[in-house]
Amino acid sequence: MKKRNIQLPFSYRAANSVGKLLQAAGISSLRLDEETLAEMAKKRTGLSDFGDPYYREGLLKLLESAENDANLHPLGRYMTDEIVTNYLVQRLYLTETRKTSPEIFEQPLRPPIIIVGMARSGTTFLHRLLSVDPNHRALPQWLLMRPFPEPNEERDRPDPRLEKMKRSNRFILPMVPGIDAIHYSRPETPEECMFAFGLTFNSLIFRTLLPVYSYIDWYTRQENTLQKYTEYSWLLQVFQSKDPAKRFTLKAPVHTGHLHSIVQTLPDAMIVQTHRDPVTCVSSVCSLLYTYHLAVSKQVDIKRMAHSILDLYEVMLKGNIAFREKNPRRVYDVFFKSFVKEPVKTTRDIYRHFGLAWDQCIEAKVNEYVQNNAKEKHGKHTYSAEDFGLSEGMIRERLQFYSDHFDLSH
Repeated sequence: MKKRNIQLPFSYRAANSVGKLLQAAGISSLRLDEETLAEMAKKRTGLSDFGDPYYREGLLKLLESAENDANLHPLGRYMTDEIVTNYLVQRLYLTETRKTSPEIFEQPLRPPIIIVGMARSGTTFLHRLLSVDPNHRALPQWLLMRPFPEPNEERDRPDPRLEKMKRSNRFILPMVPGIDAIHYSRPETPEECMFAFGLTFNSLIFRTLLPVYSYIDWYTRQENTLQKYTEYSWLLQVFQSKDPAKRFTLKAPVHTGHLHSIVQTLPDAMIVQTHRDPVTCVSSVCSLLYTYHLAVSKQVDIKRMAHSILDLYEVMLKGNIAFREKNPRRVYDVFFKSFVKEPVKTTRDIYRHFGLAWDQCIEAKVNEYVQNNAKEKHGKHTYSAEDFGLSEGMIRERLQFYSDHFDLSH
């Protein structure tokens, strides 16, 4: 197992040193407990109703894991505090919007396109290809993290929430060197739904940004996901109310194991699943998470991180196959090798399969995106299973059932 140590910039290390001194002197302590964070969210909003209390189980598991597993340095604690408080704020606003604007939730959703599949299997590229259609709407990172404007925010352009995300992005990027080569994302770029699920506190966004191992063990065991998908559908209705003419194009690998909840809450969704060699996918996800975790933790338990990823994928993919065996014509498959070879044809085939209108304007936009976003545009991503205490044989053996089911041998 090869460690890839990434040192924080000097100013960030200095801030951590000061934070440690203040903590040791009892002058400053960011308390990661429910009461403190909930009171902060209430103070920011002037609201107090968080809605259905089911979310508290995930919140408490997350905070417990952040304290016991994550080995957070002072900046990591600060970032965790900000992430959790933001999602509590958004939860308060969702509950309030349900009360004050019930008409939003009476409007049916236009059938969205939802991309699922293992992370690193082409989901992002396909998502962004589909989003170039002027009839489609992909949700950017800043909106997924902050769906609701604060009541006292001026309605200027650009949106104040976008400006906040840009400031956060400028703060975080120096802490994650090389991240653009792994997954290029900015506040304005289309992102995946796991960000929106943050306000349910049953979301992979926390595992992505923080080394919360016992939380992800809890997450992996969750079988009843209907309530969080119900709240997800409410968020989509809120987003749609601002631009009802366009169809959502959505994506998240997390959906892969929860298709049963998607079809209950979004029965008309057009589901596309991408497929790639799971050895490549798991190894690449390990590299992605390790890069993020080094930004917030004094020491990352690489082996525990890697095995939690493998455990999660085994459960997700078994759930996916079980759903698909009962619903054999519900999902359209895209295979990575064919997609990379012929991205425009693959996109056109998706349109044809779902009966969507395709014209020369859309084809030109898709072609343009392909030409302007070549592989390694933002740098080369190098990784191997062995970097994270795994082996190709170990991954292949655990996920062979998936490779066999979808015939990924060629």
